[in-house]
Amino acid sequence: MPLLDIEQLEVDFTGPRGAEPAVRGVSLSLDAGEIVALVGESGSGKSVTAAAINGLLPRGVTRVRGRIAFDGQPLVGLPEAQLERLRGTGVATIFQNPLSALDPTLRIGDQLAVTARLRHPLSRAQALARATEALADVGIDDPARTLRAWPHQLSGGMRQRVMIALATLNHPRLLIADEPTTALDAVLQKEILGLLKRLNREHGVAILIITHDFGVVAELSQRVAVMRAGQIVEQGRTADVLAAPKHAYTRSLIDAVPEIGLRARDPSPSRRLGVAGARRAAPAPKPDAAPVLLEARGVCRTFVTARSWLPSRTRRFDAVSDAGFEVRRGEIFGLIGASGSGKSTLARVIAQLLPASEGTVRFDGADLAKLDGAALKAFRRRFQFVFQDSASSLNARRTLLDQLTDPALRLSVAHDRAHARELAQEALERVGLEARHLSRYPHAFSGGQRQRIGIARALVVKPEFIVLDEPTSALDVSIQAQVLNLLLELRESLGLTYLFIGHSLPVIEFLCDRVAVMERGRIIETLDAANLRANARHPSTLRLLDAVLPVRAAAPAGRAPLTELLS
Repeated sequence: MPLLDIEQLEVDFTGPRGAEPAVRGVSLSLDAGEIVALVGESGSGKSVTAAAINGLLPRGVTRVRGRIAFDGQPLVGLPEAQLERLRGTGVATIFQNPLSALDPTLRIGDQLAVTARLRHPLSRAQALARATEALADVGIDDPARTLRAWPHQLSGGMRQRVMIALATLNHPRLLIADEPTTALDAVLQKEILGLLKRLNREHGVAILIITHDFGVVAELSQRVAVMRAGQIVEQGRTADVLAAPKHAYTRSLIDAVPEIGLRARDPSPSRRLGVAGARRAAPAPKPDAAPVLLEARGVCRTFVTARSWLPSRTRRFDAVSDAGFEVRRGEIFGLIGASGSGKSTLARVIAQLLPASEGTVRFDGADLAKLDGAALKAFRRRFQFVFQDSASSLNARRTLLDQLTDPALRLSVAHDRAHARELAQEALERVGLEARHLSRYPHAFSGGQRQRIGIARALVVKPEFIVLDEPTSALDVSIQAQVLNLLLELRESLGLTYLFIGHSLPVIEFLCDRVAVMERGRIIETLDAANLRANARHPSTLRLLDAVLPVRAAAPAGRAPLTELLS
């Protein structure tokens, strides 16, 4: 008998237009000690299916039909009190965003202790002892310090480990991991996946992992089910599905994944990832001989973390130390490194969003630290920034029209509101959206569409240089491919120059011309991106490359290489 058995599951949400189906006829099983991946694009129904297992769907607006059984016990329609007893000991969930899932008002030790005491008659000291063991089990070297910490004081990888400790604290038999490695760098991702595999191997915990990353699927799972529009369109052994997918949708998802070495096979400026609608454009001029547009020399940024009237007790943190590089006109320059290496801080210093503690940044020959008034305004027109979190960087209370016309008016690119609207419409159409979308608010768009809006907002002032800070880290593979292709097309059609910050090395290699590698605030290596594995020399760069999860070892016989699938 399967540990988890789902038969013909259907989930509808009640909205203004009546019942809207989210899951339609899903059947899936998972044996004790097995690892199964549920993969698909955003909105395909993966997380809704997982939430239905635990009874975490909102009541009153959700209708669930079909059968879900855990260890033979039917779960659909089970009273909340019985579901609550099941959660944590039978089925536990690792949520996607640990920062929002952890309570910011409680220290880590208090959150773990409360969870332990919910299921067992423990004293506070006993609960903290169990919490210490749980943190040690997930590879945290100093559990005592972590117990005293607040969630915001931990790195992304540490928070994810705490989430896993929280989920496994009461020894569940089934662990639902909802996108547990999204937005983590390759090294942290591999560490977290190794931890999940160890929990499975040593404690026999069955894992249902929800992801859009086929590298995660290949690394962790034994079986995989592919969802599209609320239905499972293909499932089978992971090795078989990845080597020879039967459904066209599965093939399209796998073909949209950039892999290390792809750039070596297709180094042309007109390269595109193989997704529907991708097209080749005229080759862009090689930036090798182009003039330098941006130059950073000896850039440092220091933060004061604790002040004291005694200078010796004032604590400082060097986020960026002696960083230097140059970007040529028309180039796509990549910046990579582990989480906390200083990439985003350096980008904000370059964009004049943070002042440099030391060093100089020159744009088209001008020292940016000396700009003010009209000169600074002119720089803002030429230099734009696209932020990582498209949802929080857009104002939820304002329409796209307001958010796209304001920069054009404020930076004097538009003569009046009518002209600003024309520029907004042109920018929106360039990123594949329509003029009718200008009257909508950000919540009406998907994650991929919001990222396109962020790019459109940068384009509306007709810049020359754009900083892109992790613009695809939280997007599923097909949307990521569309955004990457869009960036290449805009570079060619508008003559743009990019500084692209990322943690996905296959994405960096595919998109960029040159790459700088950061570690602990310093640039340790700058190299040609055409073949990262061949060009890398520094041990830290090689460690990042070794952590990349391959989707497949090689294309199976009878299948064309990915570059031949480009349309």
